[in-house]
Amino acid sequence: MASGFQGADPAQLRRLGAQMGASGRTLLAQLGTLGAGVAQAPWPGPDAERFRHDWQSSHSRALRQAAAFLAAAGEELVRNAAEQEQASRSGGAGTAAGAHSTAPATPQPADLDGKTPAQIRSWWDGLAAEQRTAFIAEHPVLAGNTNGIPFEDRVRANAINAQHRIDWLRRSDPEPEFNPLIMAAGYPAMYVKEHEAWEARQAGKDYLQSVVDGKVKLAAYDPAHSAIVEMVGDYDADTTTVVTYVPGTRTNEQSFYGGGPQSVAQWLVGSDPTEGTVAFVYKGSEFPDGGFAEAFFDEAKSDDFVAASAPVLRDFQAAVELEKPAGAQAVAVGHSWGLRNVTGSEVAGARYDKVIALSGAAMPPGWTADPSTRYSSYTYPDILLTAERSGVVGDNYPMKEPAFEKHVYAPPGGSNWQEAYSIDNHSLIATTDPFNAPALEDVRNEIRAR
Repeated sequence: MASGFQGADPAQLRRLGAQMGASGRTLLAQLGTLGAGVAQAPWPGPDAERFRHDWQSSHSRALRQAAAFLAAAGEELVRNAAEQEQASRSGGAGTAAGAHSTAPATPQPADLDGKTPAQIRSWWDGLAAEQRTAFIAEHPVLAGNTNGIPFEDRVRANAINAQHRIDWLRRSDPEPEFNPLIMAAGYPAMYVKEHEAWEARQAGKDYLQSVVDGKVKLAAYDPAHSAIVEMVGDYDADTTTVVTYVPGTRTNEQSFYGGGPQSVAQWLVGSDPTEGTVAFVYKGSEFPDGGFAEAFFDEAKSDDFVAASAPVLRDFQAAVELEKPAGAQAVAVGHSWGLRNVTGSEVAGARYDKVIALSGAAMPPGWTADPSTRYSSYTYPDILLTAERSGVVGDNYPMKEPAFEKHVYAPPGGSNWQEAYSIDNHSLIATTDPFNAPALEDVRNEIRAR
């Protein structure tokens, strides 16, 4: 039988610990160099934006975590070496490794793999407060956009994401410059389009600063995946009505900067005398956003397009349901294509107590009315209703579907035949324009009716 102590050689543990610590410091130094290179590389355009976003939100954080692991592991080995020596001096009673208290394990993105929103919520609730804070700090994109993580924590994470976006816009999104040496016939138009896209991106800095300052709450924000969801009001134990407001065709992130998609939701929240309404202005995926004809007559009526977007809304609504107080109602309001997205989410498995169409587009294939849901439609004579009646953009639309209670309002132009082809009327129903006040009052009364 061999003699001597049992366990590791303290000297070897110290050497390995020193090597790990040095490796961690080297990795951090390389991370700084790489980060500067990514930020300063003269590479404009959407691919560059996506890569820089992925670097900041994922790749650099993974490297930083690896460096932190090496540093922590090095310190752990040095401690174990000291404990081994102490144990040996006290008579070989065994190593003390594992006898000291350790901090809670840091939660990792892999912990979310394969979990439903309900399972993620249970996992999140089981974390210590410092673990949640660490996860938000290290993985803000994931924390801010994962269904099942409480919305108050998603809002915290998305404030970080908004700051990262502001930093990128200021540092890495230079204004395009016109090159007079390029003689190609299509170049001027291409330059104008590129510059307009740059202006649209830069316009978001004030809005995003409001997110950072806590004046605007984002329940989702992931530009790389066309996701932005603003929460209007407070979602808490006193909530009695949860509105998921889905705006219409051609809504994009820039639409939110001016407050257009949020206006009806803000009015519904602000006009509730009980202060029990919260609204989510939802754009959790790509919406039809091409040119006018492409957006309205191709993407908006595409069954494949809504089939891809509807499950995203369904999963978001599952997260909404997790926090809905007992007795509160869930209301979906869809304007234009937004109603197609809402009803598509019903096909995918979502459920609402009420579904309200504002000049709503046709429901997708497979949709049938839920007997437990109240449906209502509000519209002016407009170009979409005319196209629907003509069979151009769908057959199963709200003003034809028997399940919908129907409300048609006289437009600003009266009975003039041109009103039936008005795009302005199509937009009017989803605004707080004084002319639209009677329709909004009817919508509010429908929501408040029990």
